[in-house]
Amino acid sequence: MFTTRVLSKRLRRFNYRGDFTMPKVQVGHFSPDGPAVDIIVNGDPAFENLIFRDVSDLAELDEGQHYVEVRPAGEETAVLERDLELEDGMHYTVVASGLLADEDLGLNIIAHEE
Repeated sequence: MFTTRVLSKRLRRFNYRGDFTMPKVQVGHFSPDGPAVDIIVNGDPAFENLIFRDVSDLAELDEGQHYVEVRPAGEETAVLERDLELEDGMHYTVVASGLLADEDLGLNIIAHEE
């Protein structure tokens, strides 16, 4: 199971009483041979210990550019990294997928309007 860590005013768990204009983000781990991972946003842990087939809760992140890293759980070195530009009123799903053994990992972003 994964845990969600709240980052001071930058990352907040979404609830239906939340701000409906802020960008919402969720992360999915779809690398069958990949280890449990931590998702780091702008240097701070955002989602921890995601395992294969886990999809995080929705979280609100401020509009603008964010640096996202995927690290093996508890490690300091990223296996995937990407800049993510967020816009108000959008919902983003970040998908880590591919095979670690084939060095075919990718970080894909799916964006759609709320």
